[in-house]
Amino acid sequence: MFGGKTERMIAVLREAVGAGKRVMAFKHVIDDRYDPEHLVTHRNETFDAIRVPNADAILKMVMNGSGVKADFIAVDEGHFFKMPLIPVVKTLLEKGVSVIVAGITNDAWGRPFEPMPQLTEMADRVVVKQAPCRVCGNPAAYTQRITQINTLHMVGGLSDYEPRCGEHFTPFPGPPEHR
Repeated sequence: MFGGKTERMIAVLREAVGAGKRVMAFKHVIDDRYDPEHLVTHRNETFDAIRVPNADAILKMVMNGSGVKADFIAVDEGHFFKMPLIPVVKTLLEKGVSVIVAGITNDAWGRPFEPMPQLTEMADRVVVKQAPCRVCGNPAAYTQRITQINTLHMVGGLSDYEPRCGEHFTPFPGPPEHR
């Protein structure tokens, strides 16, 4: 969070468009921060995006009877799509579609945020973007939830989360499955 993931994704998407690629960007329907119809950075840079309820909807939108509708797709906040995103990405890669996924690597309990570790294993290239820890300024591998949690996938912004390094991160007590 706040490390520039969406900013980097938008830059890559613009490069692909500039190279003449057919591009589609997706975001989960629960991500209604800023603007529901665009990928939006915390600096208010935007790129058109399609809101979908699940990973299968991405596949249905990209695939058609005669092939694929895009050469390059982007999925923002990949962790919102959970494990079903993995076979969708595999299928798209097998069809020759380039895929970029941005997401948070650890949840508010400090655990790996699936499916990001599995997608990292599949990737040709992994770019880790980390914001500075809000306490000490060191690279922040964690996202500290600073407001109450009531579900595993909580969308939030500047007032809900802050980047933290391992030394200053405090996981929420108890597993989220019991909330």
